[in-house]
Order: sequence, then structure tokens, then C-alpha cells
Amino acid sequence: VDMYSNILYVKGDKTALSTLAHRALTIDKFKPETNCIIGNYYSLKSQHEKAVVYFRRALRIDPNCLSAWTLMGHEFVELKNTQAAIDAYRHAVDISPRDYRA
Repeated sequence: VDMYSNILYVKGDKTALSTLAHRALTIDKFKPETNCIIGNYYSLKSQHEKAVVYFRRALRIDPNCLSAWTLMGHEFVELKNTQAAIDAYRHAVDISPRDYRA
């Protein structure tokens, strides 16, 4: 589901990403994946601060959620908060040193 959310983000498909977010919410709003999907949706709408809120929620649920750390790093880049972006990317690399996304 995370990967599908990322594909919809890259495609810029707000409608499909919104639908996916609503479906994920009805299934389980306390899953990190759900919060990452919602964060992706807000990021696509250029609401970067709101996206960070959802990535942080995902990390409260699962502090080792690689996607949340990486995506939050991307959001901090958009917000021009370089230090926070570096910190988020470092957390992602600490979790999975071989993952190329961070």
C-alpha cells in the first residue's frame, strides 16, 4: 500500500490518492501506512506542514517506519528546513543502510 501511494504521488493523481487515503482510514487509522498515505496526499497538495504531522504520527506508532522517516525528510527539504531533513534521512539510513531512497 505504501508503494502504491508513492506511485500515485509521483503520477500526481490526487483523486486516486485521496480515495486510497479514505479507504485506509476506514480500515485502520492507527497504522503507520495509513498515516504515510495521508502524508503523501497532503504533500501532493503542497501542504507540507500538514504532511509532516502525519509522518510524525506514523513514527509515533512505529519509530522504525522507514517510509515515514524518508518522506518526512523530503517534506523538510520542501520546507527548506535542511537540518531537520538531514536528521530524518539519517534516521532512515540508520534503520536501513541499504535503502537508496534516503
